[in-house]
Amino acid sequence: MDLSFLASLNNTTGPVASLAINTSRDAEDTDHEVHVRWQKAREDLRAQGADEPTLSAMDAVVGQTGSVAGPHGQVVFAAGGEILLDTVVSEPPQDHLARVGQLADPLLYIRSQRTQTPYVLAVVDSLGGDVRTVYGDGRTAHHRVEGDDWPVHKVREGGYHHKQMQRNVDHQVAENAGRVAGAAAEEAKRSGAEVVAIAGDVQVRGELRDRLPDWLEPRALDLESGSRAAGSEASPLEEELRGHLEERDRARVVEVQESFEQGRANRDRTVEGFAAVVRALQRGQVDTLLWSLGAAESDRRVWIGPSGEQIALDKQELREMGVDEPVEEPAGPAVLRAAAATSAHLVLVPQREITVEEGIGATLRFSDPSLDH
Repeated sequence: MDLSFLASLNNTTGPVASLAINTSRDAEDTDHEVHVRWQKAREDLRAQGADEPTLSAMDAVVGQTGSVAGPHGQVVFAAGGEILLDTVVSEPPQDHLARVGQLADPLLYIRSQRTQTPYVLAVVDSLGGDVRTVYGDGRTAHHRVEGDDWPVHKVREGGYHHKQMQRNVDHQVAENAGRVAGAAAEEAKRSGAEVVAIAGDVQVRGELRDRLPDWLEPRALDLESGSRAAGSEASPLEEELRGHLEERDRARVVEVQESFEQGRANRDRTVEGFAAVVRALQRGQVDTLLWSLGAAESDRRVWIGPSGEQIALDKQELREMGVDEPVEEPAGPAVLRAAAATSAHLVLVPQREITVEEGIGATLRFSDPSLDH
């Protein structure tokens, strides 16, 4: 996972309000339910120390996801009366999760992902398509691409006129598919998508695929489910897509774990256990951080300074690093800030599948004999 999105969250002074909330529109009277949910979350944030200007800024955005259909959540970070990040996520919490601290808590964000694979999904028909983009950090964007409906819906005549009209219709359908392909390609470029999934009308799927740029062809994935028609929300599209993405995620986890195991066997360029990983983060050594979500959400705390790589297990160590006023913070947000500050990547490993000490380890950019393993 690319952690560069944390830059907008870490370049601020606390307190930061972090919120993940269920904003699903999958039942009647959901607007009222979301409003009530937000009022409870608001009181929770206030009780933890969020100031009124920050809560007022959140009032303006929380729940404003009415254009997104089906189950989804919203993650909002705010501080100093300003919104730092506001995005839709595919995996909503049951109700809400809220935290106020010196650092933003990206775990509220990261746990809301169904996949670590960035992708674009285009659901098409003869008139256009719906394009969903999911970034590697969990951000989600939705776009509707509307093509021209003439002569697609024009009544056809017989004989020569019928053939001419059919050619016109086919041409317009292809033009509409081209617009969706262009939008999907732009989104794939912007998000670094590893998969461009294509669903919907069979004929239009083929037209769209033919109009993708060559560099996207290896990433194209045809899905058999899905439609833009009313009531298609009940189709198995999401389940089919999720199965493909989860397979890619498993392959990535296996690849990183094998790299880690090889390094551990050679006693080179790996560390494991919390203390060793923190020391490697201090030195900017971490290339990829392996972490189980359970370990990331533990009650462990660390000391931090103003700069991301200023992280230590005890207060005195930070003072020796030149930090005058160390601050104690939960380990999860602090470690992720340090990883982002040093351009490290994150791979969340299911807790049952990780075998490293204390559920945390790292592959390193370079060896250092003075670093304890």
